[in-house]
Amino acid sequence: MASPLEPVPSTGTPFVPVEPQAGTGARVVAALGAIIVLLGGALFTLGGVFFAPLGMLIGAAIWRKRGRVLSMVGHWLAALIGVAVVIAAFGAITAAFVPKDSFDQIKRSMDSATTAAAVQSGRATAADSAALRAARRATSSRGMAVMLAYGFGFVGILMIAFFGTIGWIGGMLLGYAVKGRWPGTVAPASGSYPVGRA
Repeated sequence: MASPLEPVPSTGTPFVPVEPQAGTGARVVAALGAIIVLLGGALFTLGGVFFAPLGMLIGAAIWRKRGRVLSMVGHWLAALIGVAVVIAAFGAITAAFVPKDSFDQIKRSMDSATTAAAVQSGRATAADSAALRAARRATSSRGMAVMLAYGFGFVGILMIAFFGTIGWIGGMLLGYAVKGRWPGTVAPASGSYPVGRA
């Protein structure tokens, strides 16, 4: 008897749905849908959605070279990665062009606004001085850097998810229009029919 801690041997390849080729009408509608989704998304994303189908193509090619089929979820992840690379490159280029003293100027303006608000209050109570100390602590270099990093990270993740998903939808429709079946599925073997299609 086998030990319960022994690994279970693989039963073969993972399940890949088999799908017959679509008709011409469905492919034309899918092509129009892909054009609408990708061009409409390009207006809001400044062309960032075009890198999602590119990521899907690269991911599918890598898996095809390994002898496997990239699943639909794998296509979505590849689309997100394609968009993430572009957004990261855009962020790096933008950071390279920002003047070095911009962070110091922002800090100085925040400090001057905080001290001006404290002077205008005219009261020198313990609560006011505690609020002033808390405001100075929040605008310290480390605190401000952490807040900026969290803010940019959050916005970046939202942009990647939104742009990547829109691009994935357009890429899936485009793949359906080109191949006649959804990316991530395989064509039925010659002479075999799926259930219900005799």
